Amino acid sequence: MDFDLDIPTTTPPCGGECRSCPSVGSCPDRVVCRCFGVTEEALIGAVITLGLRTLNEVRTHTEAGDGCCCCHREITQYLAVYSPSASSPSVICSVK
Repeated sequence: MDFDLDIPTTTPPCGGECRSCPSVGSCPDRVVCRCFGVTEEALIGAVITLGLRTLNEVRTHTEAGDGCCCCHREITQYLAVYSPSASSPSVICSVK
């Protein structure tokens, strides 16, 4: 018996609106800040290129998180992964 099922063989391209991508950094088109339309790609690029370390720095340089504030937790996750402080150990220097 042959079954003719109309099942798509390819997945439609992601427009970034689904927010179902499995992890931070997996979907460049994902809109992280809906108020200002800041995408994951733009956010990661700014964090890496400008060396952003804090939410306030992200807000200043990208406007992400400057609207309703719903994306603050997600932006913090991006900072934890992509910020220079995330990969470099804390160095404490003291001079006496």
